[in-house]
Amino acid sequence: MLGELYKPKGLALETAQAVLEVTEPCACNVAFGCSNQCLYCYVPKLTRQKRTGLVLYPKIPPVDMVRKQLEKMPLNQRPKGVFISFCTDPYLPKSRDATENLISLLLDEGAKVATLSKLDVSSYYVRQGMTVVSLDLDFWQKFEPNTRTPRSRINALGHCARGHDYVWVSMEPYPPSAIYKQSLIALLEELNFVDLIVFGKWNYDKRANTDEARKEYAKNIEVLTDFCKSNNIRLHVKSDTMKFTKGNP
Repeated sequence: MLGELYKPKGLALETAQAVLEVTEPCACNVAFGCSNQCLYCYVPKLTRQKRTGLVLYPKIPPVDMVRKQLEKMPLNQRPKGVFISFCTDPYLPKSRDATENLISLLLDEGAKVATLSKLDVSSYYVRQGMTVVSLDLDFWQKFEPNTRTPRSRINALGHCARGHDYVWVSMEPYPPSAIYKQSLIALLEELNFVDLIVFGKWNYDKRANTDEARKEYAKNIEVLTDFCKSNNIRLHVKSDTMKFTKGNP
C-alpha cells in the first residue's frame, strides 16, 4: 500500500470525500511515518507504534507504482480524486519530489488532487491543505515544534488563494480549553479566505471526552457554522465529533 493508490475507509474516507467532493476518492501515502512528530498525531496511536520520527519510504517511486496501477484500470474506473496523504506529511524534505511527480501524473489523468501538510504547498493547482488548530506560538512550540509556524502556514495558503488555488484548512484535532485555552474566533478571522474548513475533536485524551468538553465542542460548531455561512466557506464537521456533541458513543 505504501506509495500506491488505495481506497481510504472510515474517517479518512470522510475527509477525502469532503475535500475532493467526489464519492469514491483514492488516497496515496508517499511515505509512512513523519519527522514532524506532532504530539497530537493520531497515526502512532492508531497503528500502535511508538512516536520515533522514523519515516519509511517506498523502494519504487510512488509515481511509477501509481502509473502501473492506472495502466491496469479501465478509463471509467480511474480515480476522480486522490488525497495525499494520511500517514505522512507529503512535503517532508525527502518526499517533496515524489509528491510533486505523483501530482503531475494524477493531474494529467484528469483527477482532482488534494494535499495536507504543515510544511509546504504544491507548485501545481491542487486543493492545497494545511493543518491549523491554533495561532499561538506556545501551542506550536509544545505540540508542533518541527513544523512551519501557524501564521506561516496561513500565509502560504493565502498566497495560493491569491493565485486562485482551492485552499482548505484542517482544524483537527481542535483542542478543548482543558488541553489548551484559546480564542476560536481569533483563529477563524485569520482564515476568512479559505474555501473549506474541516473540523474535528481532539482524541486519545480523556480531557477531550468530558461533559464540559462536549458542551464546548457543541458551542464551537455553532460558532463555526455561523462564521462559515457569513464568509461563504464550506464546513465539514467530522461525524465522530458530531456524535460526541450529541452524547452518542
